[in-house]
Amino acid sequence: MAIFQKLKFPYRFTALFCASFALANIQSVAADKSPEVLQLKWPCPVAEAFDSNHMPVYFWQHTFADGVQDLAMARVRTGEALDAKRVTFGGSVAPGCHYKTLAIARGGNWGWHLLWLAEGSPVLRYARMDGDAWVSSPTKKLSANAHPVTQPAILSFDQQLWVVWYESNAGINKIYAVFSDDEGRSWGDVKLVAETVNPPGDLQLLLKGNKPYLIGQGIAEGIALQ
Repeated sequence: MAIFQKLKFPYRFTALFCASFALANIQSVAADKSPEVLQLKWPCPVAEAFDSNHMPVYFWQHTFADGVQDLAMARVRTGEALDAKRVTFGGSVAPGCHYKTLAIARGGNWGWHLLWLAEGSPVLRYARMDGDAWVSSPTKKLSANAHPVTQPAILSFDQQLWVVWYESNAGINKIYAVFSDDEGRSWGDVKLVAETVNPPGDLQLLLKGNKPYLIGQGIAEGIALQ
């Protein structure tokens, strides 16, 4: 494992543990106890990354002023109130966690790569978020199979962007990957990279010699994606 170079910024999905961790971080830097901060106490997934100044950025399900629960992201600054930027539109007003899986990665100096799975949908979705204008790109569907996506991971470096996930059907676990060479503006075809009998765990994308590799529990050796 030591031969792999981990990314400088976190990029993988985090769930209940990250929700508590994110809340602690936000409360430690936000002077007020605003509704936006307190909202993160509930056990919905929260994804975390860091900006170029090493300040945390969060991606989570947020209740906006219109009562709709959509995905939002926000930078956190010492002494500043949390300013939630809307990522999705047309969400639900019903209580509960409507986005079961989230992931975020920094994209160069322009903004952010975002991944999510909506409740009741097997499709993995992607969008770019401009970090200055705070405008998201049209949503892109990355997966097309009928089986629910599990454990998506994202890797961003140079102009490259890789996303992997696995799907299970009839006892066969298939790991898929999709690649963009222009930071998510366009994508290649989804390709099958591995099959396992046992469900793989803790999927991660790492760099070795500036090339992407997939590792995880149940994968004996790193799988080169390129």
